[in-house]
Amino acid sequence: MKNVLIICGSFPPQSIVGGLRPAMFAKYLPEYGWNPWVLTRDFTPEDPRYDENMPVELPEKIQDQIIRVKYSLNDEKNYLQSRNVFHIVRDFFYPEYSSPPGVYFTVKAEAEKLLISQRFDLILSTVPDLWQLTLGTYLSKKYKIPIIADFRDIIEQEDGLERPIREKIQAYRFLLRRWLNTRKVLGIITVSQYHRDLLEKKTRRNTCLIYNGYDRNMFRNSMFEVDFDGPFRIVYIGRILNLWYQNPELLFNSIDQLIDEKQIGMDDIAIEFYGTDREKLDGLIENLKYRDFIKFYNRISYCDVPKQLHQAQILLLLTNNGRKGILTTKFFEYAGVGKPILCIPGDQGELDQLIKDYKIGYSVDSLANLKTLIMGWVSSYKSGRSPIMNGQNVDFFSRQNQTKQLADFLNQMVM
Repeated sequence: MKNVLIICGSFPPQSIVGGLRPAMFAKYLPEYGWNPWVLTRDFTPEDPRYDENMPVELPEKIQDQIIRVKYSLNDEKNYLQSRNVFHIVRDFFYPEYSSPPGVYFTVKAEAEKLLISQRFDLILSTVPDLWQLTLGTYLSKKYKIPIIADFRDIIEQEDGLERPIREKIQAYRFLLRRWLNTRKVLGIITVSQYHRDLLEKKTRRNTCLIYNGYDRNMFRNSMFEVDFDGPFRIVYIGRILNLWYQNPELLFNSIDQLIDEKQIGMDDIAIEFYGTDREKLDGLIENLKYRDFIKFYNRISYCDVPKQLHQAQILLLLTNNGRKGILTTKFFEYAGVGKPILCIPGDQGELDQLIKDYKIGYSVDSLANLKTLIMGWVSSYKSGRSPIMNGQNVDFFSRQNQTKQLADFLNQMVM
């Protein structure tokens, strides 16, 4: 069995969604001939970001192969305060050294200890934080180990987002560092076709699409009996960063108008947000005539997410026109439980096409079309019928199948 060192910025049970991808690789790679070791930054209990609310079941034999490097917010502050002029200039040209501050150097010290005693056949460095890739390329060169880069997010996916001049300069610095680092990688994996095509063109490296997917041990199509006593429930789980990223205005307006037109009653339908900051949506809600159908609930643990999804009639996926290649973990986990997805307003691209091709829901950007859909759903629901997802080949998106694709790619790279 070949050994692979996965370098990542977070890892369960730390509740940062970016840690799920490397965790699922670590969970399923042993089935395909790869023995994973994990090197990750870990928050300390006094850090306000500390949140071990995302447990993931992993093979017992790899538990001792997860190296968690403790590094807190205080450590970051100490790094910034201890820099001299030379360090500040250096960090300008190597922005990953201070984003997040000093993590690179602390994790590097632990990596050196590990590689003295353990042999690896491959390094897999995850991104968006570039320190993982910089560390991976450093170790690759020093210990003569091939490296693969995993890009979960890229700057280009945010084209159209207004940035202050300082953030624009920061973005260009990271793009330069990305290009220099990818000169040293053997290949690249990423999360969407848009990302794959763009990265392969810009880096001129063999790039493979590995979707985020869903873990079918948790998110599976279970035939729960539907309870028709309550309202028709549309459920959204997770954060809303801002309305440029996720915008439910079309859905809010559709239901508001239907209630005003007496096509549906106030108690017939509910949009339920779990773990969403209401303040992000207050501006939209204030413009509505009717507001009581919008419900906000506290964040729930990752283990409880499947239960809430199964109790919904429709699963809400929010995006915005203009965003490219955004195929979130939420999208695949929704597909895994077998409930229809309602994507508002759609991306007019890859996401909409996957929803259509795999028959896993609806992508709607028209007020009239959405009102017609909602009226039909509510009417059927009152008659004891709930929407059904007639998904085709959804199992292709399971984490297990996607990890098999990864293992095949890794084998090609190190033949």
